[in-house]
Amino acid sequence: MANSPVPGSASEHTTTTFIDTVMMKSDQPNKENKKLDDWHDFSQISAEDEKHKLTPLSQIGFRDPASTGGGQQLTILSIEVFAESRAELRPDPRFDAINVVSLAVEDDGDNTVEVCVLIRGNNDKSQGRRNLDGVIGCSVDVFPEERDLLNHLIDALCSIDPDILVGWEIQLGSLGFLAERAAYLGIGLLKRISRTLPHESKHPPKNLAHESSQVPEASPADDVIMDVSENDWSHTHASGVHVGGRIVLNLWRLMRGEVKLNNYSLEAVADEVLRRKVPLVPNKTLNRWFATGPGRGRHRCIEYVSSRAMLNLEIINQLDLVNRTSELARVFGIDFFSVLSRGSQFRVESMLLRLAHTQNYLAISPGNQQVASQPAMECMPLVMEPESAFYSDPVLVLDFQSLYPSMIIAYNLCYSTCLGKVFPSKSSVLGVSSYSADPHTIADLKNQLILTPNGVLYVQPEVRKGVVPRLLEEILSTRIMVKQAMKKLAPSQKVLQKILNARQLALKLIANVTYGYTAAGFSGRMPCAELADSIVQCGRRTLETAISFVNQHPLWNARVVYGDTDSMFVLLKGRSREEAFRIGKEIASLVTASNPDPVTLKFEKVYHPCFLLTKKRYVGYSYENPEQNEPIFDAKGIETVRRDTCPAVAKMLERSLRIMFEEQDLVKVKSYVERQWTRILSGKVSIQDFIFAKEVRLGTYSARASSLPPAAIVATKAMLSDPRAEPRYAERVPYVVIHGEPGARLVDMVINPYGLLEVGSPYRLNELYYITKQIIPALQRVFGLLGVNLNKWFNEMPRPTRSTLAKRQSALGHGSRDSSSIRLGWNKKPSAKVARIDTYYMSSHCTICGDTVQGSEIFCSHCLKNEAVVATVVAGRTSKLEREIQHLAAVCGHCGGADWIVESGVKCVSLACPVFYERRKIQTELRVVSESAGEAGYYPFCCAELF
Repeated sequence: MANSPVPGSASEHTTTTFIDTVMMKSDQPNKENKKLDDWHDFSQISAEDEKHKLTPLSQIGFRDPASTGGGQQLTILSIEVFAESRAELRPDPRFDAINVVSLAVEDDGDNTVEVCVLIRGNNDKSQGRRNLDGVIGCSVDVFPEERDLLNHLIDALCSIDPDILVGWEIQLGSLGFLAERAAYLGIGLLKRISRTLPHESKHPPKNLAHESSQVPEASPADDVIMDVSENDWSHTHASGVHVGGRIVLNLWRLMRGEVKLNNYSLEAVADEVLRRKVPLVPNKTLNRWFATGPGRGRHRCIEYVSSRAMLNLEIINQLDLVNRTSELARVFGIDFFSVLSRGSQFRVESMLLRLAHTQNYLAISPGNQQVASQPAMECMPLVMEPESAFYSDPVLVLDFQSLYPSMIIAYNLCYSTCLGKVFPSKSSVLGVSSYSADPHTIADLKNQLILTPNGVLYVQPEVRKGVVPRLLEEILSTRIMVKQAMKKLAPSQKVLQKILNARQLALKLIANVTYGYTAAGFSGRMPCAELADSIVQCGRRTLETAISFVNQHPLWNARVVYGDTDSMFVLLKGRSREEAFRIGKEIASLVTASNPDPVTLKFEKVYHPCFLLTKKRYVGYSYENPEQNEPIFDAKGIETVRRDTCPAVAKMLERSLRIMFEEQDLVKVKSYVERQWTRILSGKVSIQDFIFAKEVRLGTYSARASSLPPAAIVATKAMLSDPRAEPRYAERVPYVVIHGEPGARLVDMVINPYGLLEVGSPYRLNELYYITKQIIPALQRVFGLLGVNLNKWFNEMPRPTRSTLAKRQSALGHGSRDSSSIRLGWNKKPSAKVARIDTYYMSSHCTICGDTVQGSEIFCSHCLKNEAVVATVVAGRTSKLEREIQHLAAVCGHCGGADWIVESGVKCVSLACPVFYERRKIQTELRVVSESAGEAGYYPFCCAELF
C-alpha cells in the first residue's frame, strides 16, 4: 500500500523529497506604547474587561427568540418550591410544610409558557380560586391543607403530562423536596405521576384489605425515599429522582458541562447565559414576606418562586439544550437521557454496532476478568518537554486535524483487519481473546499487509475494509456535507442552521472519541491493546517525522520547541509575522503531501510573543491570519483559565502578561504588580476577587489524611448547624481565608464568605496569604523564566498604611451603636460565637489623620485644634457614603433585590453580584463613620442596615 508501513520496515515510514523554499528578510513590526496608569476596574483589581470570559461564546444564543414552530414536540415542566423554615435553617421535609409550588409549562412547538402557582394558607374554601395577592401572568390556586395542595399537584402533573421535568436543584428542592415531603405525609408522589404502572412495593403493606382499592395506595415513607434516590451514581451524577416515562433534569448539574464558572448558583448561571442579574433572597426573608398574608407582602414571595421556575426554561432555551440534545440522540442512535448521562463508549458502540451488523459482524462481549487479564498497552503519545522561555520571535502552532481518526482511516486499523503481532507470544493473545493467524494466509498476502510501528499486522483496504475506518469515513464525510449545507442557508433560516450545527458538532465529538473506545482497558466494553497501541504509535511516528522534517529543512531556519500528541510549536528565529504565516502554510502543505490521505497538518495560528512554561501550559498573543491587527490572548493550563484559584490571581496574571507582551518591559510589570499589592494591603479591594470555589466530594476523602481540604472544612462546619446544608456531590463550595492565630493552619483560617461580609464582622481578609501563597507563586512560575524574583519585589516594596476605619467597631454593643439600636427597637444581643478578643480593642489611631491617640479618643489633639475642619471632614465622609449606599440600593431595586414596602433594606445576598460586595463594604464603613460622627455630635446617626 502506498505511503503505508510494509512488513519489512516496522520502524520507518515512506520518505518524500520536499521542494525547498526561499527565505525572506526579517521584518519586526513596530509596537504601540500604551498607558497603563489610568487602568481601573470595578472590582479594584485591575484586569481585562469582561469580554474574555471562560464560557465559549459559541455556546450562547443557540435558539432564535423570534422563530417559532418546529421543535421536538416535547412538553417541559419546570418546578420550583418554597417551604417553611426554622430561623436560619434550610427547609427540611420532615418538619417544614410546603407553602408555594410554581409550575412553568412550555410546549417547544410554539414556545408558549404558562405558569401555575399552588399556595397553602387560605382556610376559606370559597376563596380558593381567587387571586387575592394580585399576581399577574399566572393562575393561582390556594389550598387550606398541604395534603390538598399535593393531591392537586399530582392531578395537574398527570393532566399536563410533561415529557421533561426540570428543577434547578432536584434533590434538595423542586421535585425531590416534594417527593420527600409527600412521603412523610404518606403520599407516593413519584409513583402517582409516573407514566408506567406502579411496580411492586419494596415493603409490602401489612393490611392486605387495601389491595383491591382503585385509588393508588400511599407508600411507606422509607419506600418512597428509596425511590427518590435509587442508586449512588444517579445521586452523585444526575438528578437522583426517577419518574417512570418522564425525563428528570437536574439543571445545575447540566450547567457544569455547558458553561465554565466558579459558582453554579442560579444567579451566576443566569448572569453568564442570560446576561441578567437575579436576586437571591434568604428563606428567612421569604418566610416573613409569606407570613404577612394576601394583599401585603405575600405576593413578593410568590413572584420570587415563579420567576425562578420561568428562569429554568429561559436558560434551557437560550442554550437550546433540548433541541441540541435531541439532535445528538438522533445522530448517535441513543435515547435522549443517555446523551446527558452516558459516556462516550455508549455513543461509539451505538454507531459501531449498527454499521457492523450491516457487514455481518457481531461484537464480542468480554467479562471483567477477560478485560483485566488482557495485555497492558505499551505505547504513549509524544509529549515533549518544552524549551521553557519567553519567545519574542514568532512561534507557529500546527496540529494534525483529527489525528487518531486519520490514522485509523489511512492505515485501515480495525478489529476486523488485525492479524496480530509479527512475533506473537506463545499464548497468541489478541485483545481479550486468543487468536493465531494462518501463516500460509499471511504469506499469500505479503504484498497487501500494513505493519504498524508497534509490530502489528493489518490487511490493506483492498483485502478487507475495516468497520471502524468505514464508520469514521462516513462520519467525517457527512460532517463536511453538513457544513457545506450550512453555508448555503439563507440568513433567515436560523433554526435550521442551529440544527445543522448541532449535528456537525455531534459528528465531530463521536470521531474524536473513537480511539478511546479501543483503549478503555479498565471499564471498556471491547478494548484491544494491540489496536489502541497501533493508533497511538502511528500518530506518534507521524508527529516525529514531521518534527524531524521541520528541524532539518535548510531554508526555514526553524526549530520545534514543543510537541504534544498531535501538535507542534515551531520557533522562527529572527522572522517577521508575515514571513511566519508564509512559512507556516508551506510546512502544512508539504507535511500533508508526505502523509497518506486523509492525514492533514493544519496551520492554526502564530504566537507572537509567548511564554512556554511546562507541558500543557503556555500563553501568548495569537494571530490566526496576516490581516489580523488585534491579537487574541490565548492561554492554556495556567491560572488565567483555571478555576482552582481566586479571581484576583487570574486578573493580575493576565494583566501582567499583557503588559509584558505589549511593552516587553519588566519595569512596567513591576510597577503594575506593586500597585495592586498596595491596593490589597490597604483593603481597597472587593472580596469577590478573593473567594475560592472548589468542588467538594464528601465521603471520598481518605481517612488517613490529617485534615480535609479547605472547601470540605467549610462545608462540614455548615452541616454542624444545619444538616440540610450538605453540598451536593462535586458542588463548588466558596470560602475565603482570614487572619487567624499566630501559627494557625490554613484549614483553621477558612470561613464562608458570608461570615466575612456580615456588617460588623470581626474577621479580616488575610491579605498576606493571598499575596505570598497565591499571587506571587503564579507570577513567579511565568516571570521566573526571565530571572525575576517576585518575593524580592514584595519584600522591598514600601508597606502602605492600612485604613483604621474598620477597626473602630463598638466592643460588644457599647457606644452609640447600642443606643441607636434601642432607639430603632432592635434589642438583639450580639452573638457569643462572633466575640473575638480583638473585638474588645478600639483603634488607637485618629479617624482623620491616622496618628496615634490616647485611650478611647476618636480624634487626635492636632486635629481637634481646628474643630470646624474635623466636623466638615467627618460630615463629608458620612454624607458621601450615604449617597453611595443609596445609589447601590437603587441599583438593587431594578433587579428585584430591594424592598421598602414590606420592610426596609436590600434583601439580596447573591455572591454572584458585584454590587452585593460593594454594598456590604460601604455599609461597614458607613456604620463606623456614622458612629464616630454621632459620638462627637457632628452628624446624626445613620443606620447602615436600613439600606
